[in-house]
Amino acid sequence: MRTMGTTTVETGELSRLPAGPILMRLRRLLLTTAGAAAAYTLLSTGSVGTCTDTPNAGGSGAAQVTCANLVLHPSWIVYAAFAVILFVAIGRVARQASTVADALRTLDRAAIVIGALAVLAGLIGMAWLFLVPHEALTSGGTLIYPFPFSSPELTITHNP
Repeated sequence: MRTMGTTTVETGELSRLPAGPILMRLRRLLLTTAGAAAAYTLLSTGSVGTCTDTPNAGGSGAAQVTCANLVLHPSWIVYAAFAVILFVAIGRVARQASTVADALRTLDRAAIVIGALAVLAGLIGMAWLFLVPHEALTSGGTLIYPFPFSSPELTITHNP
């Protein structure tokens, strides 16, 4: 095990390669980004639906059934943010890191930001889905979408 600066780095088989610890941490960042994308996809996928019977305006006594289905999908903007954070971190390591410890710190911070963004965006989208009043879906109420954290799709159908 080598000690570089104040950070202890386990190099293993990469002891002859000067950039070995940085490459290992970069691999961890890529795996963290893939895991964060999968977690965000799971957290920001869901649906809620409701139906209401409304009396027919013609007075014939038959009721019209109005159904609304709200589906929540992941937003491409969050995935783009993951990519931007990843490439900015790699660029900062390549251009500005003066020591291995600086490079590792930059990559670790990028992993933390990506993970936090995935959890935060997924929870904001899911909380929005749970807090939408079901009556507002079929009554024509106004919905404020959780842009850019999720991408909802509202489908309203009328059945006689």
